[in-house]
Amino acid sequence: MWANIAFLSGKQLESVYYHVMLNLIIGFLLIIGVISNILFRDRISSLTKEIERQRLLLNDYAMESALFLAIVDMMEIFGKDISVEETLERITQSISNFFKNEIVLVQLFGHHFFQDVRGENIQLPPETFEEIATRPYPILINNLNSFPKYRFLEEKGISSFILTPLKGKRNEVSGVIGVFSKGNKTFAQRDLSLLRMISIPISLILENAELIEETKILSITDSLTHLYNRRHFQQYFEKVLQQSREKNAPLAVAMCDIDNFKFYNDRNGHLAGDRALKDIARFIHHSIKGSDIVARYGGEEFVIVFPETEKETAYRICEGIRKKIEEIKFPGEEFQPEGDLTISFGISAFPSDGQSCEELIRKADIALYEAKKQGRNRVVVA
Repeated sequence: MWANIAFLSGKQLESVYYHVMLNLIIGFLLIIGVISNILFRDRISSLTKEIERQRLLLNDYAMESALFLAIVDMMEIFGKDISVEETLERITQSISNFFKNEIVLVQLFGHHFFQDVRGENIQLPPETFEEIATRPYPILINNLNSFPKYRFLEEKGISSFILTPLKGKRNEVSGVIGVFSKGNKTFAQRDLSLLRMISIPISLILENAELIEETKILSITDSLTHLYNRRHFQQYFEKVLQQSREKNAPLAVAMCDIDNFKFYNDRNGHLAGDRALKDIARFIHHSIKGSDIVARYGGEEFVIVFPETEKETAYRICEGIRKKIEEIKFPGEEFQPEGDLTISFGISAFPSDGQSCEELIRKADIALYEAKKQGRNRVVVA
């Protein structure tokens, strides 16, 4: 080749040189293109992976933010004077804001047995509660058809669910949180971990709500009979009497006293006396309707308020209570002066016997005194 080149003219050499250089440049450009293509594809792949990583991070941040907001929302009710039921409703709503488009259930089965559900109503059977209580670990199921014991959920169209226990005092299981999906959602371990994180403040909030409610109940009830105490009764009486005035509705008041109770107490001992007081208080409480209220007024004396009730109706109710108590066999009652532990009633009514709480109580007390004078174990109306 080079021997042939020696016989070429200057113009021919220039042409050959041009073509060689052109081929070299084209080859070089092709090599650069191939390398650039490889590098570009690697860069695109790297950027795609980075975008996906950032997307996952954003999802994580969004979930963590939603979790934080849910916890903040729930903590706003911590220590507030609201019922356990209302606390449960607020908690369920907060969880629903976090697990959007899913069915959320919060169930207590300790001291209280309350349930609140957001979405379609779901009733968990006792066997599921027992499983949570005896094996206090979270449950995550994505393939329901592999678990016959959860067929009741599959029949409701549930495709997957998470259950995590709520733990109260001494780490005992006091309830359960459930998240159920009907959209073929696959719950991940992250969902389970986040639900467990939520369960910790929820347990504290519910425990605190129960403590506040128990404290409130203790402040308005008598420690022995568990009836309302005199202070709470007076507040209630003022309220319902005002309502009777506004509606021009009747109202009856009954004062009642256990006959010869001091004799019974002295003869049988204070333990037997306390037991008789509790039994009679419980019987009276169970003998009145929902809007009526009975309270321990002092010692062996009780008071009953019958809103929107005529004096004659109150008389029939009290006479029925009197007869039933007369039939009850109390230990040691055979030593009573009349051979039986009995009770007497005095009844007054609004508006015929008085316009104020004090006047109605005084008239009922006078009627009770008259019942004692007439021989006890009877009902007397003012």
